Amino acid sequence: MGRLIVVSNRLPMTLRRTRDGWRAERSTGGLATAMMPVMRRNNGLWVGWPGETPPAVDARRQELLDRWARRERLIAVDLAPEVARGFYEGFANQTLWPLFHFFPSHVTFDPVSWDSYVAANTRFMQVLLTRIEKDDLIWIHDYHLMLLPQLLRESLPDIRIGFFLHIPFPASEVFRVLPRREELLRGLLGTDCLAFQTHSHLQNLRSSLLRVLGLSSRMDCVQYGGRTIRLEALPIGIAPEEFSGLLDSDPETDRRLKELRQRFAGRRLLLAVDRVDFTKGIPERLRAYRRLLERSPDLRGKVVLVQVAVPSRSGVPVYENLRHEVNELIGALNGDFGTPDWTPVVYIRRAISRAELVALYAASDVGWVAPLRDGMNLVSKEYVACQRDGNGVLVLSEFAGAAAEMGEALLVNPYDEERTAATIEKALDQPIEERRERMGALRRRVLRNNAFTWADRFLTLLREAAAGRVTGPVERPQTLPIERAIESFHQARERWIFLDYDGTLVPFAGHPRTAWPTDALIRQIEELSRSERQHVALLSGRSREELSSWFGGVKGLCLVAEHGAALRTADGDWESLRPSGPIDWKERVRPVLEHFGDRTPGSVIEEKEFSLVWHYRMSDPEFGEWLANELGSTLEEMLAETELHAVRGKKYVEVKLAWANKAEAALRLAEKWPPAEFRLAMGDDGSDEELFDHLGEDAWTVRIGVEPSRARYRLLSPEDALSFIQRLIHMQAVLPVT
Repeated sequence: MGRLIVVSNRLPMTLRRTRDGWRAERSTGGLATAMMPVMRRNNGLWVGWPGETPPAVDARRQELLDRWARRERLIAVDLAPEVARGFYEGFANQTLWPLFHFFPSHVTFDPVSWDSYVAANTRFMQVLLTRIEKDDLIWIHDYHLMLLPQLLRESLPDIRIGFFLHIPFPASEVFRVLPRREELLRGLLGTDCLAFQTHSHLQNLRSSLLRVLGLSSRMDCVQYGGRTIRLEALPIGIAPEEFSGLLDSDPETDRRLKELRQRFAGRRLLLAVDRVDFTKGIPERLRAYRRLLERSPDLRGKVVLVQVAVPSRSGVPVYENLRHEVNELIGALNGDFGTPDWTPVVYIRRAISRAELVALYAASDVGWVAPLRDGMNLVSKEYVACQRDGNGVLVLSEFAGAAAEMGEALLVNPYDEERTAATIEKALDQPIEERRERMGALRRRVLRNNAFTWADRFLTLLREAAAGRVTGPVERPQTLPIERAIESFHQARERWIFLDYDGTLVPFAGHPRTAWPTDALIRQIEELSRSERQHVALLSGRSREELSSWFGGVKGLCLVAEHGAALRTADGDWESLRPSGPIDWKERVRPVLEHFGDRTPGSVIEEKEFSLVWHYRMSDPEFGEWLANELGSTLEEMLAETELHAVRGKKYVEVKLAWANKAEAALRLAEKWPPAEFRLAMGDDGSDEELFDHLGEDAWTVRIGVEPSRARYRLLSPEDALSFIQRLIHMQAVLPVT
């Protein structure tokens, strides 16, 4: 089955410098609790940053790290202090954290922090490469390491990699604010299985893939780099016994629970547990609590809010401002409403022990979990796990990932303070039977979908996804082996070269008419066509007028227009491959395209000699794709039993005569050319697939881009294609003249 290698920003143990040397602290977080047993069961390793790194080698510290590796199977990734600061405090937590939680106004970005993020991810990759063995499973966690999957994939193409994002993935409108958005998406696409807390997070990723990379996907997978990447929504659970078990067996928890019940006897207890972070909605909760006390004076003296606020990222201005705001709101609440024997808000501004936390969970009448945005929020599940008598009520923000699976909670919009206050009042008045029914359903779900179930499900999905990639049908070609191709080119006496234009030699432009060739590209085509030992054809969807104006002066170059409808040999005139067919078909098809054009701002209709094309490159990508599917279905039904055919290409739908295709054009040219040992075809969409099939398995057929293809090989971009062509030109220059 292979070992499991868990990779996260921090190890489940942290080294801290004290006056007496280095001290190790074990994490009690949910990830460590869930993953350590799974890792050990799979004979695995855990790779991560051990915490503070000294500027110079410290022998005692290194001894501790070596002991961790031997005894605990924890492998440290040391980062230089300046890299660690820029990586963790900079890009990860001042750029990605606020952006992914839908707070773009809190985002700060600077190139130095980005460089540190790249350097840290690269360092993780270097350490992993020294440890990975054949058949290992690599499970990478969270936003700190989004570049790591692709870095590993480039070094070890057959590696099995999974990634789980614990925080939200933002809407594409928010994600696109990020200056380095493309690199992060490509980093994630190095995985075999990519999982999120909720379906909405998964959908946000799919939208960003389409809008940023132009990459279409299905609900459960996306094709990229010759692989099928599994997409999943898999909400994380907790280890319930780590909390509820203390109520049975821990004397400290029992003592604290009795103290709480005695202290707050006769009063209803509201509990909120948060890190001091702008995503957690603490000020909004406090203002809603004030509104509760204002609208329901009878609750004064009868209800207490216990707010546990664990300090976070001290020294960062936005967090310091938040801490001051919370202090002022609590001070005002207690000052305005408090009495000598009643304090409305009990404020605990420190980390608390597990025993103290479990006692608070068990003693509270209402668990008030109201973040402004959260990937999951495990506090909600911890509270439910400790409500064994079923008397508590969970009030939960609809913007927490947990809301998607905890429908029995009372959901609130934390920005709506008036209705939140009303919901808290409803929770306090809820009949005991309803409370127990709702809490019972929640508790059964939390116990069933625990952290161990979550981990096992993910690993099963990862193994299935990787097995499908390794042993399943080949859906996508492998990367072009450039050196072998150049050697084959060098050895051949005669060569055929077929090149597509848009998307292959030039990137797609917003409007087709703006994608004209550069002088440098024209010179490349001239040089490629110069040798008498090779025969070069440019096969495009463009009209014969456009191709003639751009490339008509290139000696030795054959031109094919409108995907094979017309061709011009190197020394001849334009000719149609077949008679043009019925002359009235455009009048029947044009109104259909115009109807869809009217519905799609930014789309245009292009009329050519042999075809009509609806382009939607400048339209909203998601709306455009949806309408293109609808148009394709409409045309398929309309054109049945005619000699017309609707073709779906990259950001276009084209209606053309069925016989007009690049394979037919290549066949006509091959009749005029001598046989060739080296045959190359490069194209980027469905119009090139028939040509790839026609040339056969011994040809160098190359798909440009990441979509599935019947080509043997692929290159990712027009830049890669031009670089390869330039290598051929250089080789051509040193070949002997015949």
